[in-house]
Amino acid sequence: MKIMKRLVLPLLFIGFMPLANGADSDPLDHPGYVDFSVLTAIANIEPNVEISLKAPLLNMVTNLIRSEDEEAADFISKLLRVTVNVFESNAIDVNEISSSMNEIAEDLDNQGWDRVVRVREDSDHVDIYFRLSDDADVIYGIAIMVAEPGDTVLVNIVGDISTDDIAALGRRFDIDELVDMDIETAVN
Repeated sequence: MKIMKRLVLPLLFIGFMPLANGADSDPLDHPGYVDFSVLTAIANIEPNVEISLKAPLLNMVTNLIRSEDEEAADFISKLLRVTVNVFESNAIDVNEISSSMNEIAEDLDNQGWDRVVRVREDSDHVDIYFRLSDDADVIYGIAIMVAEPGDTVLVNIVGDISTDDIAALGRRFDIDELVDMDIETAVN
């Protein structure tokens, strides 16, 4: 659980922030979208936490926060979809989830995603991927997969996020790791 809190929870702030649809295109066709349905089927239980933020709600909430925080609203307006699923159960077979996560990770590798974090410690299994534009100026998507005894976390953030936006998010929430993150170095 410590690994999840240290690496995943800062990115979950994005999921809890009100968001806006930056384009009229289908987020499922966006290069930053990841289909985690195989992993959710293996879990075979309902998630304890399920966040699925889509266009209508995202647009409404972004308009509500714009007067309070223009920088956050601008960042959020670039996102198309945020999905977070947290499964807390000792009944989930961590090895089976980890094996399927490895298959998804291999698919992401083949599709041009960049793995920025990989943790294999005891029975903990963490992968964090970024899908970058060719010039690495835009992050199209973030995929986070965590499997540890008792917890499985799946996060997919889809949009057109600049590296400046990530740093601004870090400053807003006092997350030094995001402020200091060098995306190009992290993926090379």
